[in-house]
Amino acid sequence: MYKLSLFTSKPKDSRLDFPLPPSPPSRPVIGHLHLLLSVLIHKSFQKLSSKYGPFLYLRIFNVFIVLVSSSSIAYEIFKKHDMIVSFRGLLPRHESLLFGSSTFLMAPYGDYWKFMKKLIVSNLLGSQALERSRGIRAKEIEKFYSNLLDK
Repeated sequence: MYKLSLFTSKPKDSRLDFPLPPSPPSRPVIGHLHLLLSVLIHKSFQKLSSKYGPFLYLRIFNVFIVLVSSSSIAYEIFKKHDMIVSFRGLLPRHESLLFGSSTFLMAPYGDYWKFMKKLIVSNLLGSQALERSRGIRAKEIEKFYSNLLDK
């Protein structure tokens, strides 16, 4: 009886304490994957959104997805809730291997992210950085052209 309840009851997750959008029926382990097994994935999305509405919830294995197929709803989400939507979250492996959120790419939006973006843009992508790498780029272009002519 206990093993059956593992597949039929939903785990209590603190992230899911808010009401979810409508969702089609799902399978115990694979979730909604069976609804997306089509050659043209956009056609599967179109069929789902025409049946369940422009804003629906899908689960593929343990990945939660909110499908938005209306441009007005998508605009409103990205306009009003862009900070929440753009945060990618931290993976457990990320915490131990990459020193938490101290890396620029996975850092949450805030003062640190703004500082690192300014630092990277000015030091790595600025005009002085391009000038310093001019010789290397010229050598690489020369090697590329010589390899191209040899073939």
